Amino acid sequence: MPGGILHISGPIKVIIGACALIGAYVVIDYFFTYTADAYVSADVVLVSPEISGFVTEVPVDRNKQVGAGELLMQIDPEPFALAVQEARAEEARALANLRRSEAEVQVAEAAVTAAVARVANLSAQQQRFEELTNNGFVTQQRLDNITLSLEEANAETDSARDTLRAAAHQVEVMRSTHEAAQAATALSQYNLRKSSLLSPVNGIVSEYSVNPGNYVLEGVPQLALITNSNWRIIANLLERHAARLKPGQTVFFQVSSDPYRIHKGTVRSIGRGVSRMDEMPRVLPYIPLTTDWIRLSQRFPVEIDMGEFLKSHRPMHGGDARVFLVH
Repeated sequence: MPGGILHISGPIKVIIGACALIGAYVVIDYFFTYTADAYVSADVVLVSPEISGFVTEVPVDRNKQVGAGELLMQIDPEPFALAVQEARAEEARALANLRRSEAEVQVAEAAVTAAVARVANLSAQQQRFEELTNNGFVTQQRLDNITLSLEEANAETDSARDTLRAAAHQVEVMRSTHEAAQAATALSQYNLRKSSLLSPVNGIVSEYSVNPGNYVLEGVPQLALITNSNWRIIANLLERHAARLKPGQTVFFQVSSDPYRIHKGTVRSIGRGVSRMDEMPRVLPYIPLTTDWIRLSQRFPVEIDMGEFLKSHRPMHGGDARVFLVH
């Protein structure tokens, strides 16, 4: 063929070049995956007070290691100590009322016993007087008086039993009141202990803004602890790439804190679902799909174990990372 490929027209060369580029992109995209949308992560514990109050002390330094159980923040304990005293006084009063009610039950039981004994005595007298009256030894008037006394004794017995039931019920009420007072005392003691905010884990104290004199609210995070455990890289991969991964697959990564070396890791887990909207509560990870006016393809989080890298390097939570792998 005269002239060979050099004589192919310009438009044909452009088409061939475009096809070659597209083919190369398809091959590379199919066999290779690379992303700079990745970061280093560790477990982070948000520390929130369980009570509200004024801060009197923050004895820990920023970005310093603390151990589990170490004091992070002290809330003014005086109001909670006073609440303990008040609760204990109320508990003592409730116990006194319970003991008094129990004593009233004993008195009521004795009254019932006495009333029953009087009824038994009068019943025996009535029976004997009936025999004597029939034989003419006792007048009918005396028998009527005994019968009337027996009826009064039966009424008194019924009344004593009602009083006993009321006293027993009052004991149950007082016992419940005492148990509630005991629970209130325990809760006040718990709140007093929680005025000292202790570190739940070993970790690094992050930056914080709380200072002595600030009023902190129950359940609002005041400090964060970066634990030295569960370090991993989280890479947001395109859906077509993430869907082909398997746990245990080899991955190569680079982190910004050690930018001149490539390390080997393994796929730990592949996210199988993300939220399409940034909403609360966020029970699925949310990955923004827009950057300014560009809409990105959907991505899914992939967790990557950092392997031997952790033995010789201390990573930084939230640091940049880059991931490369071959399918």
